[in-house]
Amino acid sequence: MRKSAKIALLIIVALVGVLIMAFSNRGNIGDYIRGIRGNSGIGNKGKANSTKLVAFSYSYIGSVGGGSYTYKVEDNQFSYESMYDDKYAGLSVTVDEELLGKLKELYLEAEAYKWDGYSKSDMNVRDGHGFSVSFRFEDGGRCSADGSNCSPENFDSFRVGMQALLSPLAEDIFEQLRQKKIAEGFRGKVDNFTLNFIQQGSSGKDKYYFSVRTPRYADDINLDISIHSVSGEFFPEGDYRYYGILDSEYCDFSRLDALIEKYRLVEWYDYDVASEDYNNEEWFQIGIYFDDDERLSAMGTEKPENYAALRREFLSYMVEFIDSIKDVYRTCN
Repeated sequence: MRKSAKIALLIIVALVGVLIMAFSNRGNIGDYIRGIRGNSGIGNKGKANSTKLVAFSYSYIGSVGGGSYTYKVEDNQFSYESMYDDKYAGLSVTVDEELLGKLKELYLEAEAYKWDGYSKSDMNVRDGHGFSVSFRFEDGGRCSADGSNCSPENFDSFRVGMQALLSPLAEDIFEQLRQKKIAEGFRGKVDNFTLNFIQQGSSGKDKYYFSVRTPRYADDINLDISIHSVSGEFFPEGDYRYYGILDSEYCDFSRLDALIEKYRLVEWYDYDVASEDYNNEEWFQIGIYFDDDERLSAMGTEKPENYAALRREFLSYMVEFIDSIKDVYRTCN
């Protein structure tokens, strides 16, 4: 072998050695090729903490931040926090040490102590989702990890077990908030609304989409209504579209205010229930926003109390509303 070839080979071997050393604590070459960057954590050097788990937190970071939340267990309290909604602030559920004991069992089963320091991201995924998790023990020891479209070994099984323990507690907090709002009621007046009624399967073929709001500025497109009537129950058979600008003088929603009061729609606050035969039930969605920044949202295929009566009166109201504005709203070119 020529001397120059030997030198080149030695250089290659040296570079490989440098790469191996560089990746030994931060991942592996395969990860690097796939676009995964970050630290693999302590790995097999990790040892299980033998003392009691005294605090735990888990955060889910959803797509573009959507649906992001945090679970926390500490000082015999479970709390839920939403990244973009502080309505859950101050609400908690009392728990006992048994819960932390069960979380410690999951920590041991998943060998989560090997995750400490794990922090990886898949650079080829522009959005996706991420997580962070943290354990704190009685002796002051800690273990934490985070990832974006990446997770350590056994994380998925840990997450399933953790959700089985904590998601029912989050549901308890949601119900606390719901009951609090029901007791308070809505004090403001309707500022804008979106109501949809979509029949499917054996429930029918009618489709109603209504979105109307008080204009925010001149030439604000604030009217968007689409109707596909097959039954002819409220509108003659056919398709209808009303889209454009509706001046504020025509945006009197007091009739809807009265329906909200009449049918106690505050009791539908954050309602979201699917029926057993959801493919053959009408799906509804309600989003009503008030002038004091409160909002009412509800959806599902399982119908809440007074649903049929509210639907009938609201659609009758929309027949009259459309008749009153169809010749005065301004279309958009």
